[in-house]
Amino acid sequence: MLRKEKNKSYRILVFVIGVIASVTVLSPIIWIILTSFKDVKEIYTVPLTIWPRKFVWTNYLTVVEGLPEFPTYFFNSIKVTIGTLLLVLPASAAAGYALGRREFPGKAIINLFIIAILAIPFLVFLIPLYIIEDILNMLDTNIGLILPYAALNLPLGILVMQASYREIPSELEDSARIDGANAFQTWFQIMTPLVITGLAAVTIFTFVAVWEEYMFARTFMVNTSAQTLAVGLPSLRVESKSWAYGTLSAALTLSLLPISVVFIVLRKYFVEGVLRGSVKG
Repeated sequence: MLRKEKNKSYRILVFVIGVIASVTVLSPIIWIILTSFKDVKEIYTVPLTIWPRKFVWTNYLTVVEGLPEFPTYFFNSIKVTIGTLLLVLPASAAAGYALGRREFPGKAIINLFIIAILAIPFLVFLIPLYIIEDILNMLDTNIGLILPYAALNLPLGILVMQASYREIPSELEDSARIDGANAFQTWFQIMTPLVITGLAAVTIFTFVAVWEEYMFARTFMVNTSAQTLAVGLPSLRVESKSWAYGTLSAALTLSLLPISVVFIVLRKYFVEGVLRGSVKG
């Protein structure tokens, strides 16, 4: 009886801590979303109101119609993020399978090299990559961001996928070989469908990292038409080149939509994929 009471008290404590942590983390985002639906008069009303007295769409119309650069920045981010994922996901899956299921000379060195890359701050690569891209005339191009982003996010993806493939029983791979499947068929048709959780985790990590990255995009994208949302958003100005809080909140809310959609779609795979990559990897 005493043990049950302790377990109940423990669950209540964990729940309370979780609620407090969630409110602390989400409160700024909720505030931004609610502010985006307020008119200018209510935003500057004292005392401040949390819930809008009347929901208005004026701020969103200002962003979409009054700021012609915003759609450009938004779709640049979409193209760069999707392009990066198209490189990172198959490369992570292939390398993770090789490192997780195969034994070959130099495997330990490759793993150490991958971990060493993760330990180096990404900004160390900024100047060398800029020089290379300047020589190759890749500045102000989508591929000029996609390739560095893919290279920098690939090591983490490989570690997550490597741990995911290790969890699959070897009997499945042996059965595929007995049935006549070649190496590619075994990897792509038999093994990869079983590591959806790992792919989901890599997708979310990479999407968020690329979508909100600032320094590389700011350095490599000089022309306004090539900039991503992370760089372009602070430069948008209205009302005599100063931000209106309502318009800013609407722009920030729109910028959060793609990340929110990706997370909602992949949420049921996310936790398991993270645990595989971080605990068992």
